[in-house]
Amino acid sequence: MSNANGDGRPRSFTLLALFLAVGLIAFGYVWIGVHQRLTGKLSVSDLPIHSHTVITQWVDHGYFASHGLLWPVAGERIIYRSGTGAFMITGFVVEKIWMAMTGHYGWRLLALHNVFVALLTSALLALLAYRFAQRLGADSLYAFVLGVAVQMVWFTFPDNLALFWGLSEEACFLPFAICFLLLEERALDGRRTRLITILQALAVFAMTYMEYIAGTMFIVAYVATVLLLRGHRPTFKRLGVMLVVPWLLAFAIFGLQLNGARRDRNQTGAKLYGSSFAYRTGLDGDAMFYGDHLDIAFGRDVVRAGRPDNPQFLFRWQWLFIAGMASVLTTLVLYIRGRVPRIVVVALIALLGTYLLYAAVFSQAVALHPYHFDAMLGTPLILALFAIVPAFVESRTRTGTIVLIAILAATWLSMFQLRIYALCYPAPQPAAVLAAPGAGAR
Repeated sequence: MSNANGDGRPRSFTLLALFLAVGLIAFGYVWIGVHQRLTGKLSVSDLPIHSHTVITQWVDHGYFASHGLLWPVAGERIIYRSGTGAFMITGFVVEKIWMAMTGHYGWRLLALHNVFVALLTSALLALLAYRFAQRLGADSLYAFVLGVAVQMVWFTFPDNLALFWGLSEEACFLPFAICFLLLEERALDGRRTRLITILQALAVFAMTYMEYIAGTMFIVAYVATVLLLRGHRPTFKRLGVMLVVPWLLAFAIFGLQLNGARRDRNQTGAKLYGSSFAYRTGLDGDAMFYGDHLDIAFGRDVVRAGRPDNPQFLFRWQWLFIAGMASVLTTLVLYIRGRVPRIVVVALIALLGTYLLYAAVFSQAVALHPYHFDAMLGTPLILALFAIVPAFVESRTRTGTIVLIAILAATWLSMFQLRIYALCYPAPQPAAVLAAPGAGAR
């Protein structure tokens, strides 16, 4: 790969374009292989119907008629209060333009939009993998191959393929979290600028506004990591500008949305609903759906029970989990021994910590909706397993063997995941599990 950066590395936008090109090839294969035959089912499946209802309500009545919150029941003024609704804005814009041009709703268009979000996230993660691989000593070619390995495994993860049916807040949180970490890596070696800090603040605002709980947990995990790990600690002023201010702004806008919806309730009788704090945390004491935190991993039969399409294969990725966790632990040991850069551990713990804190505090939400949270957990594990550890070993062996094994393993696992997806989707979500409407309802 040619160098165009002056610091020994290709430009980020060039690399991102290359990863997007690779992703488009994978997208074409996935579309022909598993999605094309399912497009006819979009208009009769739960999640696409929910998206259609929300978007057409916004188109017909105006986005601000529900104060930007989800309006998920056709013909009734019922507003969902447990999320900002931001994760559906781009789909709304795309559909509004399409409907203005054609006069009808584009079921397939929204599915394409949703898959593109997954593709973009996979490309951003591949770019992060590339940068980490180079910092660990891999040359450009090997770093690129490892980036592709991460990209393919993440993109074909069944719950990411399932974004075809509908987006979730968590799926839209991830690309902004990865962008934040890309900017964090970019700012190393004395390259931090005011622009990078501003861009990171924008990423924090976006991730928090997309999914305010995940955004909050990411901030907590990141701050704990950069303050407790040895090495350079950011100033509290920078942390305030970069994290606290955009976080408060996101919550302030969400608060304005909720206040507007409450005024509507008082003036017009509009109904507000969504899961309570006690329900999401499991502190309501109800044992109908899960027992304790261990059921997040081992108690998934409740969620599988209502899925008609081979539910025995759903949410089962134990070998990827075990290998990924072993890779994360290996990376931590190497860091302790001074052989892995601090930024690698900061990224892994920020991503992994987001999931751990979310699952610890809001255990019932995570236990009942593994299809939203497994990809959040899988992201740092895939990064460690297919990029960080292989890059470290390759930098010691210098034979290319480890990179070859990684890309072959990624190919096998990607096709395995495609098979699982083909077996298990589409599948309507069981009514007992839907605490509130839509992909993001909990």
